[in-house]
Amino acid sequence: MRNTAKSNLHPDQRVLVWDLPLRIFHWGLAIAFVVSWITAEAGIEWADLHLYSGYSVLGLITFRLIWGIVGTRHARFRNFIRGPRALIAGLGHIVKKTAPAAPGHSAVGGWASVVLIVLMLFQAASGLFITDDILFSGPYNSIVSSAVADKLGSFHNFNFNLLIIAVSAHLCVMLWYAVHKNHNLVAPMITGHAHYTPEQGISSSDVLRAFICASVAAGLLGVLIMFAPEPEYFF
Repeated sequence: MRNTAKSNLHPDQRVLVWDLPLRIFHWGLAIAFVVSWITAEAGIEWADLHLYSGYSVLGLITFRLIWGIVGTRHARFRNFIRGPRALIAGLGHIVKKTAPAAPGHSAVGGWASVVLIVLMLFQAASGLFITDDILFSGPYNSIVSSAVADKLGSFHNFNFNLLIIAVSAHLCVMLWYAVHKNHNLVAPMITGHAHYTPEQGISSSDVLRAFICASVAAGLLGVLIMFAPEPEYFF
């Protein structure tokens, strides 16, 4: 009886925290960002791949916005977007050596993820309308005036610098957690599991619901691509 009672205390164990669809989104967005960056620097020969990586970003973010409403517990925006007090307290907790007591995004991590999603959305969306007036224009460049395209082009470049800062800060925080707090943030985003009580985990990845959400996102992306004019190549 004593052993049974002790087992009911639910000590920390390896539980599912991050669902599979969220992990696929996370690493897919990271890959799309790197591909977009490389192909933007590589020259006009890689323009098509750059365009498709931008489309991929839009599709992934569309899925994430849907999944943030109907997904698993730790993926839902309402469970990690918190107010100013929680944010300030979270900033103070970063410098402490203690690891997070609860799974999922902290108040700081939650807002950081929102900032990254918004910046990536702005980057991909603005790229649809810009042109360099020499070699390439985005698929929707023809529906805006040259003045608007120029402003969006400037914004596209400026926003990319913000993205570099945000991604660098994200990587620095992960390194800080690993070194200062001895807390690995990367492994759970790969395996989905971390050590918490069973009540703090999720029961499953809810793959069927995620498939429906991904199908909706893919359909919306398909409409965007279908109605896009052919991009202009000036060579």
